[in-house]
Amino acid sequence: MKAAGCTEIFTSLHMPEDEFGALKEKLLEIAKAARRLGMDLMADISGKALEKFSFPFLLDAGVTGLRMDFGFSADEIAAYSQQLKIALNASTLTPEFLADLKEHHICLENIEAWHNYYPRPETGLDKESFIAKNRWLQAEGITTMAFIPGDGLKRKPLFQSLPSLEKHRNHSSFLAYLELEQDCAVDKIFVGDLTLSEGSQIQFQRYEEGVIPLRVTQELPYALWDKVHRNRLDAARDVIRSESARSDQERYGISPSIAPMHTNERPRGTITVDNYLYGRYEHELQITLRDLPAHEAVNVIGHVIEEDLPLLDYVRQGGRRFSFTAAT
Repeated sequence: MKAAGCTEIFTSLHMPEDEFGALKEKLLEIAKAARRLGMDLMADISGKALEKFSFPFLLDAGVTGLRMDFGFSADEIAAYSQQLKIALNASTLTPEFLADLKEHHICLENIEAWHNYYPRPETGLDKESFIAKNRWLQAEGITTMAFIPGDGLKRKPLFQSLPSLEKHRNHSSFLAYLELEQDCAVDKIFVGDLTLSEGSQIQFQRYEEGVIPLRVTQELPYALWDKVHRNRLDAARDVIRSESARSDQERYGISPSIAPMHTNERPRGTITVDNYLYGRYEHELQITLRDLPAHEAVNVIGHVIEEDLPLLDYVRQGGRRFSFTAAT
């Protein structure tokens, strides 16, 4: 997960089913791994659990922040915020309680507002109210956080994924991430489930490099499948146009002539290359943003998989870099 761009770990310290000594050993093991990888470690804790562990022990162990959901007064939270990051429940944080925290001289730079994840289907948050809450929190100088579902091993108890937004429950992890980051006033994002699939890890790794990877079916050979493309700055309405595909053909010494073949209809997400019938546009690479008819000068070479079609709304921005990954 570190290789996929993750910088922080979240764990829980109020696990009544675990014996206390065993829980401490698990915490020390996780903290050791976090230090080795240069990752922060946030721990969910209750007032009773904090009494058991003791604050000095947690600091010495390497815990860099605490999520305090219940069992803490405003003056306690404010005092702890002077020493490390404190995460509060975003959904229940009110202007009145925030004013109380400020009266107790809370360190706002160390305060984050975390939304819950929701194991039971149909109980996740609504997007519009979620965004409104986040904008208020950010205006108050508070970092916002939310969860996306993982697409590897699912967590207990229902194994129905762990998103903050209900609409993300069955979305790909990467799509959910992009929507939170780009559209929802979210500063920090955690994967709620245990793991990401290998395909999702590749998507996140590429995004760390500034590229949005699209999983595709490759239906005709194409010399530039493995190259990074960029949508033209003068972004088109109907298609994403690779800025460099035509010039790259010459740079890599690829045959200048493409014969007409596979000139089929082009539903949204169709990947095409123009053949010699389009004259100087030969070798132009496009991805359709809406359904388009067949054209004798346009060869269909592949399709973006259905799960990744919503990613096109982010690639369509002028100047956005994108790449193709073979769907597995």
